[in-house]
Amino acid sequence: MTPGQPEGLDGASLQVRELRRLQALAEAWRLLAPLERPEEVYRTVVETAKRATRAVSVLLFLHRPKEDALELVAAAGLSQDKVGLRLPRGKGVSWVVLEKGEPLYLADVTQDPRVIFLSGRPQPGVYLGVPLRNAAGEPFGVLSMDTAGGAGEILPEEEFWIQALAEAAGLVLGRIEALERAKAEASRAQALLELSLALEAARDPLAMAKEALETLLRLTPYHAGALYLFQEGTVRPAVIAGRYPEGFPRLYQEHPIHFGEGLLGHPRLWEGPVYVEDYARFPKALRPYAESGLRSALLVPLKPEGRRYGVLALGSFGKPVPYRLEDEGVLRMVAGRLEEALERLSHLDTLSRTREAALRALARALEYRDLETKGHTERVAELSLRLGRAVGFPDLEGLRLGAYFHDLGKLALPDRILRKPAILQAEEWRVVRTHPEVGLDILKNLPFLSKTALNVVLYHHEHWDGSGYPKGLKGEEIPLEARIFAVADVYDALLSERPYKRSWTPEEAQKELGAQAGRSLDPKLVAVFLELVR
Repeated sequence: MTPGQPEGLDGASLQVRELRRLQALAEAWRLLAPLERPEEVYRTVVETAKRATRAVSVLLFLHRPKEDALELVAAAGLSQDKVGLRLPRGKGVSWVVLEKGEPLYLADVTQDPRVIFLSGRPQPGVYLGVPLRNAAGEPFGVLSMDTAGGAGEILPEEEFWIQALAEAAGLVLGRIEALERAKAEASRAQALLELSLALEAARDPLAMAKEALETLLRLTPYHAGALYLFQEGTVRPAVIAGRYPEGFPRLYQEHPIHFGEGLLGHPRLWEGPVYVEDYARFPKALRPYAESGLRSALLVPLKPEGRRYGVLALGSFGKPVPYRLEDEGVLRMVAGRLEEALERLSHLDTLSRTREAALRALARALEYRDLETKGHTERVAELSLRLGRAVGFPDLEGLRLGAYFHDLGKLALPDRILRKPAILQAEEWRVVRTHPEVGLDILKNLPFLSKTALNVVLYHHEHWDGSGYPKGLKGEEIPLEARIFAVADVYDALLSERPYKRSWTPEEAQKELGAQAGRSLDPKLVAVFLELVR
């Protein structure tokens, strides 16, 4: 009885055969199950088969669907120097094993015209090939052994061993592949989560694009990426990431791309992703870019809120990158995240502009009531920010908003007191001194106002020596933001003309500021401020 020909066996013989097959499978599984890398499995399978049999050569082929070829991934014996060899469909008896999904035994390989001799010349010998199957039972490779080119033979019991190795290898490789897929999916999900969090925190569109491109380059085979924007009739990269030829960015200045030209002018670009495997063969390829080595490209438009914002592109130089559906999928996903972030940023920008307009309207309302000279609020806000930056104050936005709202409480004061041309009486002065607390009461429930802003509103009339209001705080009991604002407020008030005083010169105002240091104003802040305005 030859290997691969069990016909005619009686029941007892079949039981013995099945027992030997299971024993061989258990031993093969014991050898291969602990392995964690495909290459370890390949090497162990062929080396084990070579040691345990009288074969001259042991070969392990895997099917590569993209090229539709069988690749020799491992070998032991005479053909071990042929690793990497690829056999196109239909070439060699290994294809017969793969296509039929059944073992193949040849008693004399020289008698079968389908046999390919890797040594280059026909040599007699025995051949046995068995398929590797995945968990679904589909063949994806071939394990074979032969005696061509040497003295050897394949014994009946060796059939069990090679089939057991092939069966165990298929299961182990399937398990490793599943684990790798799971790790890759977990890594991709983690990268996309990190990107989403980064985009949530970012406020600069170009910083967002850079973060998105770097994530894409981690998740795809491409090694360069760019965000292209359309400006004044041309297409230019606003952000470039990854690895690319040194002079590539200069091409966009030396050879500007106009609308409708090159790949970025592709007629289907705004409909969805566009892929080009070889840029040089693209009908609209621009020579300078083709000569730079640009090969493959995958592009997707960015259209936040339906408007044409730009193009997110991935590319390779020198070596082409085959199209993969998963690359398009992740590019679409990242582009979607970026579009959402751009939309959010646009909404925030709109809200910010609306808030700024409201603040300026408020400042004008105060000025129209003759509470302040024209432009006082904006000037004192800017002076406060200058001083805040100089002393390293952390919440400049809160300081700025506090400056805009500092005298809001005065809107609640009656005109008979607010516009009284004469000196206020004691009772009227007590009413005026309530405006910081009135302002706080109006503003305290606004969610966009920080504690800094509210402190400026409430404490900007407190004095360093404790003589201020409304709480009579002294020295560093007064919040730093209120002390910063007070210096700026007093300085601008001195420079401004009021019904009861002329405008002072900068020199006079600076001298008076120095006189107030340690009295109404923080002396250290006054010293810093005077350095800024002199």
